[in-house]
Amino acid sequence: MLLRRHRMLVLLALLACKFDAGGLGEEGSGAASTSTSSTAGSGPLTTSGDPSGPQSTSTTPATDVGSVSDSDSATTTGDPPGSCGDGRLDGGEACDDGPANGPTKPCTPLCQANVCGDGYPLAKAEACDDGNQDDADGCRNDCTLPKGCGNGEMDEGEACDDGNQIDTDGCIACKKAVCGDGYVQANVESCDDVSETAACNADCSLAQCGDEKFNASAGEVCDLGLKNGIYDSGCGADCKTMGPYCGDGIVDMPDEKCEPAAPPPFATCAGDCQSISCLPDRGNCDGNPANGCEIDTNTNKNHCGECDHDCAVKCVGGSCAF
Repeated sequence: MLLRRHRMLVLLALLACKFDAGGLGEEGSGAASTSTSSTAGSGPLTTSGDPSGPQSTSTTPATDVGSVSDSDSATTTGDPPGSCGDGRLDGGEACDDGPANGPTKPCTPLCQANVCGDGYPLAKAEACDDGNQDDADGCRNDCTLPKGCGNGEMDEGEACDDGNQIDTDGCIACKKAVCGDGYVQANVESCDDVSETAACNADCSLAQCGDEKFNASAGEVCDLGLKNGIYDSGCGADCKTMGPYCGDGIVDMPDEKCEPAAPPPFATCAGDCQSISCLPDRGNCDGNPANGCEIDTNTNKNHCGECDHDCAVKCVGGSCAF
């Protein structure tokens, strides 16, 4: 027991001598002197080797977490720098819908929420947005249009108001589009000359013979469509005459055989234009009404007095003579 206590005391004495030589001895003396960093935040000393031998020390500076730059962080994570339009909400952005950003969209091209007064008219929510505070100009401060035609709202005295300047839709200058207003309504009218012209019917359809629409400006006297030009229909093929009919002075074959106003030679024509009657002492012996009553039955020995009555010698006064 005494021996063990003796050894312990010797060991403590040795350690005390070593500590005095390495840390508390004379400054700058021999290899026992160590250099310490004056930099703030330097880490603890690290010792290595056998405590009984010469002591060596090394200084390791601690890492300052706050000194890491944003660029280093971005490089570490692999993310690209944020920018408006990339679909991610970055610093300074109120929104970012990527390709859906737009001047009329809920998120503007500047990645800010689309609100009245920012100069971006929000579709279906704002009628206008001029970005100023002049309430007397073309856009009011609440992003509505002033009262009057074109503001998209039905005001007093207006029949309609679609808020646009299109002259081919159903609302023109806040009045319902109608035939005769001088504007051609798309998919409804083919023309609109205010009134009937040679090219445009009164109902705003293109004028043409056969459309069953009488157009006096185009020189038409009638228009029966598919019946134009048919005999006795009352309208010619060109819509400018009454067409063929009995009594027009023209023999319209095959519907007519004669015309009362222009009968064939030596004949009269019935009122139905279908039969002829020979004058006295005349005969239609060939059956052709076109040449009328071609035979003089007073003198023709082959048709003496009537057709096909032959005389052996001659015919005198409609009778055979010897």
